[in-house]
Amino acid sequence: EIAQCLVGSEMCIRDRHMRINRIIKSIMKYILKILLFLIICDACKRSDIDVFDIVEEITDYDSVYSDKNDVFNRITDMAILDSVLITKHMNDTYHFSFIDVNGKKIIKRLGKRGRGPGEYLQIGTGFTVCGSKLVFLDAMQKEINYVSISDVIENKIPYHIEKEAYPYTVDFRPRHMDVINHVKVAVGSFKEGYFGLLDSSNNILGCFFDYPFAYEGVEGIYRGSVYQTKISSNDIQNKFVILTLASDVFEIYQIEGKDIHRIFLNPYNHIPLIRERAGRYGIRINESIAGLMKMAVSDEMICFTYSAESYAKANKAGFISNEILCFNWKGEKIKKYLLPFPISTFCVDKHFIYGVRYIDDESIIYRFKL
Repeated sequence: EIAQCLVGSEMCIRDRHMRINRIIKSIMKYILKILLFLIICDACKRSDIDVFDIVEEITDYDSVYSDKNDVFNRITDMAILDSVLITKHMNDTYHFSFIDVNGKKIIKRLGKRGRGPGEYLQIGTGFTVCGSKLVFLDAMQKEINYVSISDVIENKIPYHIEKEAYPYTVDFRPRHMDVINHVKVAVGSFKEGYFGLLDSSNNILGCFFDYPFAYEGVEGIYRGSVYQTKISSNDIQNKFVILTLASDVFEIYQIEGKDIHRIFLNPYNHIPLIRERAGRYGIRINESIAGLMKMAVSDEMICFTYSAESYAKANKAGFISNEILCFNWKGEKIKKYLLPFPISTFCVDKHFIYGVRYIDDESIIYRFKL
């Protein structure tokens, strides 16, 4: 009887140990699931384009120009060269203004709107500064214009302007071009590819880079009018960046001789959402994110204004934001700047962010110290 009791006690102890081990294993599995969940959540959070390890609020700023006494229309694009700010305007008497940011005054206005000699009825959607030249498309004449910036600043009339024809066909419809060491990269509408390429003689090279995301319904030349893009370049590094509007998608490409390689595609979470009505396609603006809105680059950085609001809501507000997301030319996050108030169009250099703010009917350009 004593032996049986001892055996029974050992069995009880073994059962108790087994139950304890099962409980411990269950707890460990539960803890591992929690840890895995936290790791996945952290990874998802870090993939959000507006999540940065370094966030800096800018408080040091001043205004460099106001059009209160010399009204010009809305600024759609801008660039800085040394201490001269170049702005492009919508529906104005002149397409361009040159502003001395130190003297806080307009030096010159250029590109009078009209049909006469030296006038332009329609200029492409953007412009670029290539070396010491202002480069823009004459959309009516289908010509690329190269204007000496020093001639404009020093008022050397007539300005030295070079013109060259570019192709515009049923399958190749550029809206804007950047010139990168004699290779021209165009955004617009193309039968094939995400962007267009021209050589130094303006021959169409063709491009086989497709959109970075799966698109629905719309095909061929019509994709470019739905999935609209912007481009900026870095001549020193032979790179260019393309963003897709109504999304958080941007890509960086490297030019090496005649070859082009995509070196970065950000891990995006939002693409433009498309609707179709009677065979016509467009963005579902109430459901698509505003995302990356305006873009500006320097030799060191790629910068975007950003909004997590819907495209429709951001459009109604004028696509303004006080968040500037900054990346290097490898696509790595550098820093997020928070401005004291939202801006629309902007540009950057090594030392400042220049941004436009509209207060009633007044356009004010501010300079924010980095």
